[in-house]
Amino acid sequence: MLFIEALNKLNTPPHDTRLNSSLRKRAVVRDKDSVDLSQDATQVKEIYLDSKEAQPLSASQSIVANLIEHILCYLFETKINISSPQELGVEEKSWQVFLQIPPYHNLPQKPASNYQVPHIQKRPQAKSLIFHIPVKPAYGNTIEMTVLMSTPLGSPEKPALFHQYPKENNLSPLKTPYTPEFLNEQNRHFHVLLDQDGEADQLSDLHAYANQSRLSDSNPTSSDSHGLRIWRYKDQILTPLILGDNRLGLLYMGNYSPLDSSMMSPEEKSRQASRLYEKA
Repeated sequence: MLFIEALNKLNTPPHDTRLNSSLRKRAVVRDKDSVDLSQDATQVKEIYLDSKEAQPLSASQSIVANLIEHILCYLFETKINISSPQELGVEEKSWQVFLQIPPYHNLPQKPASNYQVPHIQKRPQAKSLIFHIPVKPAYGNTIEMTVLMSTPLGSPEKPALFHQYPKENNLSPLKTPYTPEFLNEQNRHFHVLLDQDGEADQLSDLHAYANQSRLSDSNPTSSDSHGLRIWRYKDQILTPLILGDNRLGLLYMGNYSPLDSSMMSPEEKSRQASRLYEKA
């Protein structure tokens, strides 16, 4: 499980008001820096994650990461581990990761009145999946949390798992070290997008900095994680939570505030273009 010692690191009781206050402040900052995906937004937005924008990991983020890890293990039918940049030893290094926010809202399109739409046999639209997860605290009764998982509109091909699994899925209990009081204070319903359109080596800027024993040369990663992107959808805003890489596996990035790439300096844009050219 990821971030199991988050509460100890914070040295704060799980229900302490200071923790809840700091989480609210971070959420406001993240919403401000993220890109609004309202229905009148028609162009692709690019954001980036900067190593300098990391926030301390929290126990609340631990719960979200473990919920998603639990779901991915179920979907891919294999052991999936989600790590953090801190575990790889790259949190003190200088790096950036550039991402395109996938389209999600349907833009209504009206055909011309004199045009008859031809009938084309299409694969049924991929449904969203709902996961019911009983979360077990350190003691007491389980608390059910629900995750709704969808796909972006821009993906050329919907992942097969959205056709293979039923709409409603009841998963096995997820054990946590947290008190029932703390779990009862958390959100119980989450909406995420599973996006598999990323590059297999989308975290290549981190490869040189990572602890070499954690690279896939020593610990092979599941091909299901290569190029995977998990986005959290809340209040019409998408923020990246988890990124998959062919050498680093899955990394939780939810504690990095995303920045709008249009605000970058010309010098930094030039450096990014140079890196993309070398990669190509």
